[in-house]
Amino acid sequence: MSEERPEPDQALAVNVSRRRWREITAGHGTEADVVLGAWSPWKGGSTTIRHFDPDRIAVIVACRRGETMAVYDVLPSPDGQRWHWVGDGPRRRIVFHGQPSTRFAAQLRAPAPTWKAGEGNPVKVIGLGDLLQDDEAPERDNPDPQQRHAVIGQAVVALADGGHLTVSVPPEYSVTVTTRTPRVRSH
Repeated sequence: MSEERPEPDQALAVNVSRRRWREITAGHGTEADVVLGAWSPWKGGSTTIRHFDPDRIAVIVACRRGETMAVYDVLPSPDGQRWHWVGDGPRRRIVFHGQPSTRFAAQLRAPAPTWKAGEGNPVKVIGLGDLLQDDEAPERDNPDPQQRHAVIGQAVVALADGGHLTVSVPPEYSVTVTTRTPRVRSH
């Protein structure tokens, strides 16, 4: 009996520190090594409770100081695996298989989740719908992605054409929406 795997519907935001990003510029590793690299799926000190389900991860977003540095689609390797375990013992880590994303290339240099000083887990799960897709890329006359997409804490606010605003928040957040009356311009 084969095991049913969920359809990948999440993105994994990974905090690539200055030291890890420097591995690329120093020639000690590739961008793919750093972005897809060995990430701990475990919640806190647990070795049984996972922070994320690797089968649900469709995209890896490398974040550094609130900016998206790289975006990779998670794809099957030649043997059909989208990820594999590395290391021995109960604190094994996961390495994903993938390549730079064309679908989410608009996310590059866009605002990204941030981590607070001392926050222990360098990964955050975000909804796939929270990422900028190429068809949502800012118009040529407004090239600044910050004008179309913002990350505030773990909340993501996106503005699509036509004034459609989407807000995505974790379950513990509450959202209040108020509308303003239009300003009357006088000459």
